[in-house]
Amino acid sequence: MKQKYCFWSLMLLMLLWGTQAPAASLHALVMGNSDYSQVQKLANAANDAQAVAQKLRELGFDVMEREDLSRANMRRALRDFNARLSSANDPVAVLFYAGHGIQVNGENYLIPVDADISKAFEIEDSSIRLNSVLSSLNEGKPGLSIVMLDACRNNPFERRIRGITRSVNIKGEGLAPIKNLRGTILSFATEPGSVAVDGYDGHSPYTAAILQHIATPGLSIQDMLNQVGLSVIKATDGEQKPWVSSSPVPRFCLAGCTVATASDSPVRVLAKSSADATITAIQAAFHNQSMEQLKQRVRLTQAQERLVSRLFALYPDITMKPTSASRSLVMKGEGKMLDLVVAEAINEEGNRVVPASSWRRLTFELR
Repeated sequence: MKQKYCFWSLMLLMLLWGTQAPAASLHALVMGNSDYSQVQKLANAANDAQAVAQKLRELGFDVMEREDLSRANMRRALRDFNARLSSANDPVAVLFYAGHGIQVNGENYLIPVDADISKAFEIEDSSIRLNSVLSSLNEGKPGLSIVMLDACRNNPFERRIRGITRSVNIKGEGLAPIKNLRGTILSFATEPGSVAVDGYDGHSPYTAAILQHIATPGLSIQDMLNQVGLSVIKATDGEQKPWVSSSPVPRFCLAGCTVATASDSPVRVLAKSSADATITAIQAAFHNQSMEQLKQRVRLTQAQERLVSRLFALYPDITMKPTSASRSLVMKGEGKMLDLVVAEAINEEGNRVVPASSWRRLTFELR
């Protein structure tokens, strides 16, 4: 009897974990460089890192927080974080960096606090290549990597080098666009080649917007970063426009993909009924691109099966939402059909696609 009780208790805990895969482990590396030895200190970078680290801890992440790092210590932090990812089960990796960054000939570098750069040839030996940072994440084989860089601040290192040499192409006092890695979302505080401000009230506009939106349940990471961008544009009167690059990635919400009610957990929500569980399973089938999982919950006509198969082939990330009226009928046990609309479709290039009229709204017969 006791063994049976433990089994069902375990099953209940698995349900309580919610719609995101319970096997995933959440890991974050947060770095903030303020105390630069060769140029003016940044007022807010360390504060930004501390606040983001705290928010991520509240969301259940295992956080490595590091501030005012030398080049050697930045390399050590990346090595230690890679080791954590490599030993984790299906990890989700978040990396946040606040501090100076520089681009030279289209190559981006993050600048440690001990960097002494006055010549172009010194950049490679004094800084950390952004591509090396991304490679360190990729080698840890996370299911998803989220990189947020508040590193486009008006940079004295660029001005110093520009005043000394014409041998390198330093453009726009900001970071350069990069080719994205598979399974990675990359967010810059401002668009490539532009400058972000450090801020005047303890946080940069970019970090302030992250802190505002990061703990909002129901926001996918793409939607969260979109809200961050809108907030920064508003706060800077359009002078600073954050930039996001993404490869096709699974849907993931930092604060949980289901919005909680007053009686629910603020992050994970238990399905309240078999009808609700059915709706959640159908949504998961689209997220997972699983025809078998979908057929377990609905009866598909041949035309519907062909259409869904084609959608799965074209769009690696599809988010479905039931219409309010249809959901209400199903929850009351009065509906045999479920109307779903495409809330988001992302193609293989990572771009959002406006649904065509033929698949914007789908109606399925429930089993």
